[in-house]
Amino acid sequence: MPEYQPQVTAHGSVELVIAVVDWNDGEKVLQTYRQNHAMIDFICAAHGTARTEMLDLLGLGETAKAIAFCLASEQRAEQLLYALGRDLRMRYPGRGIAFSIPITGIGVRWHKLLTQTDEEEEQSVNEAGKADGFDVVAVIMEQGYTNLVMDVARKAGARGGTVITARGVAEEEVQQFFGIEIQAEKEIVFLVVKSAEKQAIMTSIMQAVGMKTKSHGIVISLPVSGAIGLAD
Repeated sequence: MPEYQPQVTAHGSVELVIAVVDWNDGEKVLQTYRQNHAMIDFICAAHGTARTEMLDLLGLGETAKAIAFCLASEQRAEQLLYALGRDLRMRYPGRGIAFSIPITGIGVRWHKLLTQTDEEEEQSVNEAGKADGFDVVAVIMEQGYTNLVMDVARKAGARGGTVITARGVAEEEVQQFFGIEIQAEKEIVFLVVKSAEKQAIMTSIMQAVGMKTKSHGIVISLPVSGAIGLAD
């Protein structure tokens, strides 16, 4: 029997759709994904970065968040953003945000699975908001520095972020390469920012929590192809 050789496609017609909502709305997002025939979805717990005084001002009692992901074709991702805006009223302030990020490479079989239904059916859809002017900035760092990241990011123009607790899996290799001690426990902060402000925000964050600091942070950015719920 010949050995299986997986193939990877560089087609740009698959996107990652991400919705950030209050924890109690996480299951509603997954229901919307599935009702609109998204085949691959998953969810994780996170928390927001709003200050206590801001929560009091908005009448909110918690910052517990759910981040719901799904993979979909470019056409279906647009449908999903529209459906989230309609079903969860995410076009209104305070209802969460959702956006899509283009995938530049995926296995051929997964690509076929995710796009075949679009080839079989033709349907018109109201367009979700285009987001050519936004990017996602992600900061991966050791725990305990979220407030510092948000302080410098807000001063540079960011509005808010979402935090995931994670665990690093390559500490030994990183320590050997950089000659520094790296902790396993991580925090990942995601911020959706205006593209015009991205460079200043990333620079400020790197100065505060970059690799030469105690937090040993990594800062990356990703393009946003469509979005709803983002403030002007």
